[in-house]
Amino acid sequence: MTEKLSAKNFFEQGQIPLCVFRMPFVEWGRGEHSHNFHEIMVVIGGMAIHHMAGKDQVISMGDLFVVPPGQIHSYDVLENSGVQVVNVLFDMEKMKIDPRDLDQLPGFHALFSIVTTERYEPHLKLEAKDLAFVHAIIEEMEQEQEEMAPGYQFYCGAKFRELIVFLSRRYSHVATPAGKHYMKLGSLVGYMEKNLGEELRFEDLAKIAHMSPTSLRRAFGDAFGCSPMAYMQKLRVEKAMLLLADPAKSISDVAFSVGFNDSGYFARVFKQEIGESPKVFREKL
Repeated sequence: MTEKLSAKNFFEQGQIPLCVFRMPFVEWGRGEHSHNFHEIMVVIGGMAIHHMAGKDQVISMGDLFVVPPGQIHSYDVLENSGVQVVNVLFDMEKMKIDPRDLDQLPGFHALFSIVTTERYEPHLKLEAKDLAFVHAIIEEMEQEQEEMAPGYQFYCGAKFRELIVFLSRRYSHVATPAGKHYMKLGSLVGYMEKNLGEELRFEDLAKIAHMSPTSLRRAFGDAFGCSPMAYMQKLRVEKAMLLLADPAKSISDVAFSVGFNDSGYFARVFKQEIGESPKVFREKL
């Protein structure tokens, strides 16, 4: 039976939704489980077998995985391997990561946005010096959360951002051939996020990705679980939710700024995605 881990058991209410968790391995490892938050899993010593997305993989020092919410995975410990794993658990949405220039980091989208499948899993093999750097950042966050000195939440948030930027940059340099394929999609998503106000057709996106329309439709569906245009619609609605917090902007202004030429159509799409109209959503803010 798959164990479902909940954020409420790891994150204190009202505190930053981030924690460092060191896996208490026993002889049998860790059974099948999933969680409703993200996990960065780093192997800092020993060996184990990691089961995820239909694949069994021997993991050892330097292996790093990003496990998205809902993904089932498990471990089997190899005899006398002395495996050591440290996990960074976080709620990406509640961390409110400032996306200012992350659209220029395709490695960020490849690691934290693309759906894990049997053909692709967000994975890095860190060299010794990179592993030491990553572990040092994690230990700083861990120490801050243990001591809880004034300002520790701000400090942990800053170190976490440093971590994801470092990993995203590193992924861009060392991605496997399969990973490089998904880097193209990461670059495309970055372009989409940066140009939400523009009129972008599917044919335009295929040219930007340097892929045929058929290849893009198939690859994007595998990676994100939806079509490029559906994903663009989701991004536009998410941006609109932020803009609606500004009372100086009319709903029509918000619609046009995120690429909708018809405010009525924008309202229908918004309600379809969020479950309520832009007007009702704004009134609740």
